[in-house]
Amino acid sequence: PDGMRIRGDINICLMGDPGVAKSQLLKHVASVAPRGVYTTGKGSSGVGLTAAVTKDVTTGEMALEGGALVLADQGICAIDEFDKMDESDRTAIHEVMEQQTVSIAKAGIVATLNARAAVLAAANP
Repeated sequence: PDGMRIRGDINICLMGDPGVAKSQLLKHVASVAPRGVYTTGKGSSGVGLTAAVTKDVTTGEMALEGGALVLADQGICAIDEFDKMDESDRTAIHEVMEQQTVSIAKAGIVATLNARAAVLAAANP
């Protein structure tokens, strides 16, 4: 009624001791979901999760490549080993969880990509 938009995606962080099948649960959810992406926090950077600007080798033009959260648009992005991510990489996910977009301004490219994905993360205490 007041024009406020309510987000429909729920972000979840599973915390538990090692060996309680958090990773297995994340892999299964990502495989069952119609658009599910599984990634590990240890092996992913903030750029790999959001978006990167790359140079095309044939044309020499700059191109924008979506990361795991952009590829999981209108689906679920499962991030394992969330506690092992760098703090700067973890803050790159905040915009996605709050605004459900990825804003990028690099190499003369200014863009906003949709990332309407639910984040399912797993971490050790």
